Amino acid sequence: MLCISVCLGLVTGCGESRIPTYPIVGKVVFDDGTPVRTGTVEFSSVEHALTATGTIRDDGSFVVGTYDSKDGACAGEHSVIVMQLIVNDGTVKHSMDHGKPVDPVFASYNTSPLTAKVAAREENAITLTVTPSREVY
Repeated sequence: MLCISVCLGLVTGCGESRIPTYPIVGKVVFDDGTPVRTGTVEFSSVEHALTATGTIRDDGSFVVGTYDSKDGACAGEHSVIVMQLIVNDGTVKHSMDHGKPVDPVFASYNTSPLTAKVAAREENAITLTVTPSREVY
């Protein structure tokens, strides 16, 4: 009987509760209004040890998720970073144009000035404005 109780506790997760999340739809744009066309955004809660991430689409839009890909982020203040992986393989021209690269200052929590406030509501619309990198790729 004890074995059954222990097994049931493991299956149900012992009543583990999650911090609620709230959906975010957003856009990452350069300071001239053009969309950032590739990369990842990450929201790090100031209050909780939680992060929410999302992929930037070709039009600059994104959705983020904490526990799954689209469930959003917890309510409150967040530090935000925008990360890109730009590979220069030395070829004359890539077959895909990924747009301008984002200034690397936005890729680290130590240097990114981006913040966002997530409200406890059905949808949060957030626009993140960044500057292009001054480095040539």
